[in-house]
Amino acid sequence: MQQNPLPSSVTGIDSLIHAAGHHRPLAPGATTTNLVPLLDDVRDAMVAIYCDHDAQAAHRIEHARSLLRDQAGASMAAWSLLEEAAFHLRLHHPWSALSALRQAGDALLMARLDGGRA
Repeated sequence: MQQNPLPSSVTGIDSLIHAAGHHRPLAPGATTTNLVPLLDDVRDAMVAIYCDHDAQAAHRIEHARSLLRDQAGASMAAWSLLEEAAFHLRLHHPWSALSALRQAGDALLMARLDGGRA
């Protein structure tokens, strides 16, 4: 088995950037609320945490939470996970915040694939 020569933090950032560029298509005939800005906020918050910019990450999480409040039919799971990410960030637990943000992003993607319903 060959070991990856890149440090784990670089591998994680590379994986994040690669995954952020790929969106699965919507289900045929699905109508959805606009979750793209929410996904952008989640992705940008994750990158900010990786770069040790917690204040910027907190701002992006708060923006995502405000967008989620305004969108009918948006994911309640994503809402609670964004709350969790903000909580962990306030406690200076960046890895726990990243985990919650990853899960929030997944919940938003599922809501997007489900036509905005979650």
